[in-house]
Amino acid sequence: MSLDLELDELSSWPLIPQLVVVGIVFVMAALVSGWLSVKPSLEDLDYYKQQETQLKQELQVVARKAAMLPVMSAHLSDLSDHYDRLLRQLPAQQELASLLADINEQGLNNHLTFTRINWGKRQPQKFLLKLPLDIELTGSYDDIGRYAQAIAELPRIVLIENAEWQRVSLESSTLHFRVNATTYQFIAEAEGEK
Repeated sequence: MSLDLELDELSSWPLIPQLVVVGIVFVMAALVSGWLSVKPSLEDLDYYKQQETQLKQELQVVARKAAMLPVMSAHLSDLSDHYDRLLRQLPAQQELASLLADINEQGLNNHLTFTRINWGKRQPQKFLLKLPLDIELTGSYDDIGRYAQAIAELPRIVLIENAEWQRVSLESSTLHFRVNATTYQFIAEAEGEK
């Protein structure tokens, strides 16, 4: 017995071949609809896997930063203490006269004779005022060296720059010493004291 079945006569087929064709169509439809519904989920899964990897990397960076927080906090505290210590070494406006007196006194203590000592014009910088001081004096080489050391040991910052010296005369060991000294003021403090 041979079955010659035409697809356009499906309704006249015997029951079993009809069920087989319907089953095949159903399975194919289920596979296609399943694929179409699963494919976006697979794309979403890939996206979320990438997100997970990225978030893990970000978490590692944050965890390293969190682990370094105590060290960085201690370092910040040290820097803040150092900044405060340096800030305390800058003279306040009311201390400028006594600073000038200290610079003069150090010269006198080291047997030097002042020809000139006066403030130059204030020069604003980023957050500091540069306060130049022009000094001219005479004395021996050793006395001038001790004077420079005494200036460096003052509790306020005084920088000695552009030092020039020459003998007063060819026969004399006395030197004429000309120097530009500089100290600084914190701008906010200088403006607050005006």
